[in-house]
Amino acid sequence: MSQITNDSIRARGRVLIVDDERGPRESLRMILQPLYDVETASDGHEALDRLRAEPADCVTLDLNMPGLQGEELMRIVRREFPDVEVVVITGYGSLETAVEGVRYGICDYLQKPFDVVKVNAALARAFSRQQGRRSLAQFLTQLGESVGQEQDVHQILQRVEQSPRVQRHVGDLLSDLVAPASGVPEHDRARLADFLEVLAESIESQHPFMHGHAQRTSFYAGLLTDRLALSQDEQEQVRLAGFLHDVGKLGVPTELIVRPGALAPDERRAVERHPVVGADLLDPLGLPSEVTSAVRHHHEWWDGRGYPDGLYGEQIPIVARIISIADAYDAMSSNRPYRAALEPKQVLHELRRFAGVQFDPELVKEFLLLVETSDVELQLVADAVSTPDTAGGTPS
Repeated sequence: MSQITNDSIRARGRVLIVDDERGPRESLRMILQPLYDVETASDGHEALDRLRAEPADCVTLDLNMPGLQGEELMRIVRREFPDVEVVVITGYGSLETAVEGVRYGICDYLQKPFDVVKVNAALARAFSRQQGRRSLAQFLTQLGESVGQEQDVHQILQRVEQSPRVQRHVGDLLSDLVAPASGVPEHDRARLADFLEVLAESIESQHPFMHGHAQRTSFYAGLLTDRLALSQDEQEQVRLAGFLHDVGKLGVPTELIVRPGALAPDERRAVERHPVVGADLLDPLGLPSEVTSAVRHHHEWWDGRGYPDGLYGEQIPIVARIISIADAYDAMSSNRPYRAALEPKQVLHELRRFAGVQFDPELVKEFLLLVETSDVELQLVADAVSTPDTAGGTPS
């Protein structure tokens, strides 16, 4: 029974509260104790001793403390314990210190006197972000195992977190979540959506010409599901599959993806493995089976000549058929290493030409009606949705 209790405590997370004032320190302890395993430290040196003896999952710290100042403690924690989330709760702060905290990767920044709801929300964000990091680390580790390549997980995580897009969300990630009494739920949709955004960013950081492709594909596919009046669950599955359809390309050598010329047969086979690799990588994340299936089958053809399994017609899952059209529309509308973007009329012509060959003919008909009857330029909206980080970059 003791072992079960200890495992339960660890499962809900460890928090170290660092504050030289007893009142705020004890107030935080009482707020957080029902949800987490809480320890306290009255100064920075005591905090480091505790962390070095047994690292916490999250540290809350004040900035204005005697001896080792909070700002220096924050830097040491980020350097020595990169997996520990940091929440600053201080009565001594300014815009400059807040910016400095963001630069060092803190999760949140609260002013004293603190509000119970805001404290709980900040800790929920911290543990959600940590879970996202762990999921991404697990994903990258499995990537290395799946494609036979060594992956420096921490280096990739650091690059992802330095992305301008991710940095814009520091302190705001999962801000709509309310900390549940039982801790962080395993498959919370809002948390998953934020994790997938980071994941999509990491994919695109590997291949700059792909920038925005995942978001645009998800956007176009979402418009088609709206037109088809699919259920809320199906719409969510399509949206997630749109984000993740090319995740397996992380296992494909960059040189093969960006090469302007033709690929040799063995090189083409390596590229065509990406749907299988993607599905294998997503499987441990506990996503709906329809999402994983769509990732695996988004390159199947209506006439059975696609890959990886040669499915045909309605054997191909409907989510995969939708993603296939949205993926092709964005690919043809965008620059690629091997050709320039096609004109809009050419793109629609190609979709018509391959309806009943590569694509579900009924879905193509609906998508063409969607594009041709829209009052707005869908590609401009999609480009805005994908919010590029740098002007003038090559579209995917």
